[in-house]
Amino acid sequence: MRFFIRTLGCKLNQLDSARLAGALARAGHARAASEEEAEWVLVNTCTVTGESDRKSRQAAHAVARAGQGLVVLGCSARVDADRWRAAMPGALVFAEEAELLAHFGASGEDLPFPLTSRTRLPVVVQTGCDERCAFCITRVARGPHVSLPAAEVVRQVAEAEARGVREVVLTGVNLGAWGCATTRQAGGTRLPELLERLLRETGVPRIRLSSLGPQYLTTAFFDAWSDPRVCDHLHLSVQSGSPAVLARMGRGHGVPEVLAAAEAARRARPDAALTADLIAGLPGETAGEHAETLQLAQGVGFARLHVFPYSAREGTPAAGMPGQVPVAVRKARAGELRRLGERTRAAFVRSQIGRRARVLAETDGTGLTTNYLRLRVPGVPEGELTEVEVAPQTLADRG
Repeated sequence: MRFFIRTLGCKLNQLDSARLAGALARAGHARAASEEEAEWVLVNTCTVTGESDRKSRQAAHAVARAGQGLVVLGCSARVDADRWRAAMPGALVFAEEAELLAHFGASGEDLPFPLTSRTRLPVVVQTGCDERCAFCITRVARGPHVSLPAAEVVRQVAEAEARGVREVVLTGVNLGAWGCATTRQAGGTRLPELLERLLRETGVPRIRLSSLGPQYLTTAFFDAWSDPRVCDHLHLSVQSGSPAVLARMGRGHGVPEVLAAAEAARRARPDAALTADLIAGLPGETAGEHAETLQLAQGVGFARLHVFPYSAREGTPAAGMPGQVPVAVRKARAGELRRLGERTRAAFVRSQIGRRARVLAETDGTGLTTNYLRLRVPGVPEGELTEVEVAPQTLADRG
């Protein structure tokens, strides 16, 4: 068959799709260049919010209307397989990847390395979560917390390095909890040990970290993170700057942990980019609590904010909480946070003007610095590291 995989959601879903594509190709199936050329379209769904779930269903319905074979997989299928089957009786719905592979005569064992780029490669070192955040259904969709053994992480990074990858991005559902017995055991993180082992046993030029909970960022973490091969970009899963909202969310951290992480990061790496996720309009959020989030974001001076208006996800505690904030108010508060993020982003960029930075070139003639500035590097081959001055004419920031 000719297949095409349409992927929604996070880096984990993207890697799942890459592995599935490799397994199907090895079984003799051909990957189509576009959905239109495919006999079967596999929709790898996301369900982290009500809005992402809606987009997943919208994508699946579009395939069904086009008359192609439809396969539904991923987080939404794991959470609501029966609902999917009832809504789309003509689709193949798989809650488990192994079932999908078996249906198409493929195997998930000993897959080829999922190399997606010579520039950088995400490496999943942890999956699942034991937290019960009020707004999140990932615990159901991805299962309990599991850490990939350090030896296997080292093996994957070494293989990526041997294949020419210059940057690996360590990622997971709750990356900071790597090595913990449970994600609720913040003091048990062994992520610093993993970083030290990768620095010692591999030579990959860059190690970047994806989103981290501030409660996991210990002194030992910043000691390891200060190594110049580790990118000085710290993305914090903050969600709110209001102590009361964080408590209602059940986040496992407060405002002091965020402030301490920001201070330690800048002490270790003065040019570090600190970025964050924020949710506007959780049920019960008052105007004063929203103002506390604005105050935290302004005070830290985040280099970028990823802001989402709260989107109720059926099956989460927050969906049934009293005091649901009107959608228009959620959007207005998200807009205010985004505008603040634009101002703090501009201030960070200005602080970097005149600095010389190492850039990892991509195929479009731009590339990223270690602290996540995008600069122009025309004529530099993909995967090459080159030094560039941060200047108005070299900035290629996509916002």
